[in-house]
Amino acid sequence: MDKAFKDVKPEEYDGLIIPGGQAPEYIRIYPELKPIIRHFFEANKPVAAICHALLVLLALAPDHPKGRKMTAVKVLKADVEAAGATYIDEEVVVDGNLITSRTW
Repeated sequence: MDKAFKDVKPEEYDGLIIPGGQAPEYIRIYPELKPIIRHFFEANKPVAAICHALLVLLALAPDHPKGRKMTAVKVLKADVEAAGATYIDEEVVVDGNLITSRTW
């Protein structure tokens, strides 16, 4: 089922998966997505970000990456570090409720 971000009720979901590719470049500009992402971090629900998906987290939940360990596609290493996180060059990195992966 497709839903607009404004119609999503995050309390109805157990976790959030943000896929990579080009979509994160575009969806990070939607302010309606911000409360959805914040809900998952504040409720300590699982948040998974793959490849370029960290662009969404860094843009819409900038406080939550600080102090965390994460990975992403290598071209985002500087963005991760600028956000106050530690970039780990591994396939998958788990830091609390945040699961990140370099690529698919």
